[in-house]
Amino acid sequence: MDGTPNPAGTRKAGPNGSRVTDPADEIARLSAENARLRGQLGPAAEHRAAARWRAFFAALLIAIGVVLAPVSVVAYWTKGYINDTDRFVASLAPLADDPAVQAYLVDEIVTVVNDNIDIDGITKDLFAGLSNLDIPPAAKNALTLLEQPAIQGVQSLIRSAATNIVASDAFAQLWEQALRTSQTQVIAALEGDTSSALVISDTGELGIQLGPIIEEVKKELVARGFTLAQNIPAVDRTIVVAQSDSLVQARTGYQLLNVLGFVLPLVSLGLIVLGVLVARRRSRTMIWAGLTLALSMALLAAGIAVGRILFVSAVSPTYLPNNVAQALYDAVVPFINATALSVGLVGFTVAVVAYLAGPFRGGTIVRRGTIGTAARIRAAAANAGITTGGFGDFLYHYRRLAHVLIGLAAAAVAIFWRPLTPPVIIWTAVLALLAVLLVELLQRPPVSPDVRPASGTPPGAPPGAGPGPQEPPAGDTRDQPTLPLPPGDPDDLAGQTGPTEPLEPIRTTGRPD
Repeated sequence: MDGTPNPAGTRKAGPNGSRVTDPADEIARLSAENARLRGQLGPAAEHRAAARWRAFFAALLIAIGVVLAPVSVVAYWTKGYINDTDRFVASLAPLADDPAVQAYLVDEIVTVVNDNIDIDGITKDLFAGLSNLDIPPAAKNALTLLEQPAIQGVQSLIRSAATNIVASDAFAQLWEQALRTSQTQVIAALEGDTSSALVISDTGELGIQLGPIIEEVKKELVARGFTLAQNIPAVDRTIVVAQSDSLVQARTGYQLLNVLGFVLPLVSLGLIVLGVLVARRRSRTMIWAGLTLALSMALLAAGIAVGRILFVSAVSPTYLPNNVAQALYDAVVPFINATALSVGLVGFTVAVVAYLAGPFRGGTIVRRGTIGTAARIRAAAANAGITTGGFGDFLYHYRRLAHVLIGLAAAAVAIFWRPLTPPVIIWTAVLALLAVLLVELLQRPPVSPDVRPASGTPPGAPPGAGPGPQEPPAGDTRDQPTLPLPPGDPDDLAGQTGPTEPLEPIRTTGRPD
């Protein structure tokens, strides 16, 4: 070789006939290769950056939605519980049968009667008048001895009348009526109406009007012959049951939460759903979203338990006895506790469903086991002549739509069912699971025409016929001798260009001598 350039322009022959790469061409080739690799790395780097941003925004949206979830539950409770008269009365009406509440009301009633009737003064005046009568000295001395027992007897009569009233069925009805009236007054107080019987003052005092109860006690005393009770005037007295600066804030908070009570739960749910949709790994994101939602509800329930201690310590013993304050708090919070537990169960259920439906090993094992069991049941039913026919074909064709409809129905129950309680959530999850299993069982997957019976009997052969001759599949040359590959690195064959012809197998007809 004389060293003339290679026709390809990339190599030239050396003195000994060896090919030598032109440095300029080699630099150009390496530059082109570098540019090609950079072009491949560019989209990958952009994809990774986009994935990181998606993960960040997904986490941010879900975090905001989960943080808003407890506030949403409180807002919903404020709007749906306090504004609903029937629910409000149903929760507080049992307090009329609570012994601690009854004892407290009796004490308050006796105090109100004594404040309006001077029992001691009236009794002393009565005995003084009797002493001025023309009676024997012994009788006058006896009257003096009877004065104090008479006062105690009147006090006992008043307390007995109050106790009978509070323990009667009529009082339970009166209590319920008072609650309905008070509920209206509570709403008026929280809305800032200062003309209502129940008022939250600017100093944070909360009071309940005793007028209707005192009027009933007055009637009972008169009916028992204690005509002095007619002197009890119409009482406009309010029992201060709590005083806290937070009550003023509660009035402002109620007005705000009453507006957000409907919107805030939808915003919280929408942010969580949007975060799942933005995420790249949605199954894993749904699991974390469900678990964090359940955790936030657990924290809310813990906060309610702590709130019981704080409430009792704030109102007892200044305004209410300890046991009465506990009974009052326990009567109010069950609904919000049930709502928190229900939402927490929804989050946990979503996490479990996402795990079972996602690309996780445990979920895959469960799905395969379920599908395999359903297939065996269908096969056994088919052998017995039982099939779902055209309906099964239709259900198989639209099985994904059926699963979506089941999920939407379960979600609709969780969103719109009121009141949302743990039994409702549990039964909804159970029924949805049964519906999915029923779809899997009733659908009729098509049978592949290539599938042959396990016995190897040809299709159409009479029963009992033996297996037919087994022909190798087309292109199967595993049992046929072929030409060996040429020596060299097999990877070099992939770099060859130009048309290539497949090697024909050599078929032998006999054994060589």
